[in-house]
Amino acid sequence: MESKFKRQLAAIVFTDIVGYTHLMHINEERALLLRSRHRELLLAMHEKYGGEVLQFFGDGTLSIFHSSVNAVECAVEMQIEYKKDPEVPVRIGIHVGDISYDGTDAFGDGLNVAARIEPICEPGGVFISERVFEDIRNHAWLQAVHVGNYQLKNIAGETPLFAISSKGMALPVIRNQRIPPSNHVRHHLEQVSEKAFKMVEEPDGGKSKTVAGVLALTLGIFGVHRFYLGRKFWGIVNFVGFFILFGITIEEHGPYFLPLAILGFIEAILFFVMPQREFDAKYNAGLPLTKKQRKAIKSEEKKRVPEPVQARKSRGNILIKDAFVAYKSGQYDQSRKYFEDALQYDYNNPRTHFMLACCYGLAKDARQAYFHLASAVDFGFQEFQEIYHNEALAWLRSQPDFDSFVKNGYRQVAYLSAPKPDLLETKSYYDTTVLDKIADLGELLERGVISKEDFASQKKELLGY
Repeated sequence: MESKFKRQLAAIVFTDIVGYTHLMHINEERALLLRSRHRELLLAMHEKYGGEVLQFFGDGTLSIFHSSVNAVECAVEMQIEYKKDPEVPVRIGIHVGDISYDGTDAFGDGLNVAARIEPICEPGGVFISERVFEDIRNHAWLQAVHVGNYQLKNIAGETPLFAISSKGMALPVIRNQRIPPSNHVRHHLEQVSEKAFKMVEEPDGGKSKTVAGVLALTLGIFGVHRFYLGRKFWGIVNFVGFFILFGITIEEHGPYFLPLAILGFIEAILFFVMPQREFDAKYNAGLPLTKKQRKAIKSEEKKRVPEPVQARKSRGNILIKDAFVAYKSGQYDQSRKYFEDALQYDYNNPRTHFMLACCYGLAKDARQAYFHLASAVDFGFQEFQEIYHNEALAWLRSQPDFDSFVKNGYRQVAYLSAPKPDLLETKSYYDTTVLDKIADLGELLERGVISKEDFASQKKELLGY
């Protein structure tokens, strides 16, 4: 029997809205507005560049293109439009790979790579894999810079990643040692080096600006300081000039050599007031740092841990402790609020996301529980046995979508089925979440993204019959 899945090579694009979950808690109306704008613009741009949207899941999307160039051009134009009011902070990751697709479900290694690239991207930026970079490198209007080699989850070896740098795309700050420092970091290092050089005035084996100043003051008329600084040509010119002017002085009986003395005096003053870093750059360029300098720089760097960062981390830890206290005492709503506040200080904490998944599981909010569980795994959560045995997730594990969620690499599926009804409850599940999803399906039907049959089947699934 012929498989219904079709295998193809495609440029795979993942997008998601940064901070969407938090925004839903503080301003649900605006969050829904941004999600709507995200989807509408994405559909319009994909139609323009020949892309095909495969899935909408929460605040994210999965789509494919037949051309890497078209995929990147579409992503760039989307980010430009997303920066307009109301601004939508979106991350975009792109990879080229094989996928299998039957019109509804898609899987393949290419999807896994693209899905891991997107969370690394900067808000407002576009991250691409090396295969995409090779496809676009000869297109001058699409510029990209290497941002490092990353160990992606469940992907063998390191993956070189590139950031689109053309047309004002957001670029990353330092993430690892392979990434060139940003202007901010470079300025910081310069400040540290400057202070370290002040602590160690004279580099071993180099020229001393103090010695140069003294020589210019006392013997500058002969150009001795120029020979000391390695400026032999100008030293010879100075020395020969002195004897010429001295001869003229004897014949004409005038102080014709006086300008050389004044020049030496002026240069001496300049040496004395010149910053050490400037002097070293001019006269000690290429010399390695001395042991004293390296030690001074290292010591100064340790002292310059930003206080605000420490304070933020401390506040985050306090919130997490309060959250665990509330959780153990059965105050799950309060615990959830503490954990969500803690994300503001350390959003990439996998344990915090896992505990939020537990809180939402206890509250029987499948959408939020799946989101935070997926985020926990993406950020490095590896205690998978806890996912299957933690009592707080028992309700979530009982849902029909849980197996699909696991098979999808602990990522949210396109649409969640209606939860199984609680036998102790008689209240219908029909809520705004389901209605919103049905409305989204209607939009896709109107745009021709899904067929009437797909609409009917997914609607039935959402309504639980």
